Amino acid sequence: TLDTLSTRQAKYLGVPASGPYKPEHYRY
Repeated sequence: TLDTLSTRQAKYLGVPASGPYKPEHYRY
């Protein structure tokens, strides 16, 4: 669930590398 939330949040916020979380899951 965390992976999905992280990916969805990154896409929703539009900040894959600007977020507090690591862009490791943002491989899409």
